[in-house]
Amino acid sequence: MFTNTFTLCLCVFALSSSKGTNTAEEYVDLIELNHFYDHQGRHVYDQVIFYEQSPETGRFQVRAWCLIEDRDNLSRRPMKNVETQLVQVDWFDKDQRLVRKITSRSFRESWTQIDPERANKKILEERSRIALVQNPKKFLADKQTRQADETKQTTAEESVQGNINTANVQLNVPVPTQGAGAGSVGAGAGAGAGTVPMADALVRR
Repeated sequence: MFTNTFTLCLCVFALSSSKGTNTAEEYVDLIELNHFYDHQGRHVYDQVIFYEQSPETGRFQVRAWCLIEDRDNLSRRPMKNVETQLVQVDWFDKDQRLVRKITSRSFRESWTQIDPERANKKILEERSRIALVQNPKKFLADKQTRQADETKQTTAEESVQGNINTANVQLNVPVPTQGAGAGSVGAGAGAGAGTVPMADALVRR
C-alpha cells in the first residue's frame, strides 16, 4: 500500500480547466500499442496500455488501457511529441468528462495472440492497480449518488423491519375465549372460575 502511494506521488500529473473542459496530464513509465489477433490469425482489436514500473521487482504493471478508435476526433493512437520527444496519447474521456494527455519516455508496439493487459492481471490484480487521475467533480458526484442510494436502501430496510415488528405484535395479542365460564375449556381474557387449561382437558379425556 505504501509503495503504491509512493509511486502515485511520483507520477507527474496536472488537472486544469479551460472553457469548462477539464484536462488531466499524467506521466507513465511505459506506453504500449498492442495489436491483438485471435488463434486463427485474424485481427480483433488495437489497444493502448499504460504501465508503471514496480520499484521492487522492476516489472511493468498495468495502470489502465483503452481501445483505439480510428476517428477524426478520437484515435488514441500514440504519437511522438516533437518538442518534448515524449510519446503522447490524447483523448476525451467521456466517463470522467475530461481530456486526458498521457506521456512516457518509453514506448513499444506488439502483435500478440494473448492480451497483455489481461495477462498482467496475474502479476497485479485489477483492483490493486493505480488508477488514472479522476475528475474531482465527477468523483464527488458519484460519491454523493452512492451515499444517496445507500440511504434509500437503509430506509427501505428499516421500513420493512418495522412492518414485520408490527405484524408480530398484532399476532401476540390474546384473543378472548367465547363463552368462558364454569367447566369451559380454553384460556385467555374473560376466563372465569372453573376454567380448565387446554392441556389438562386433553389429559382428562
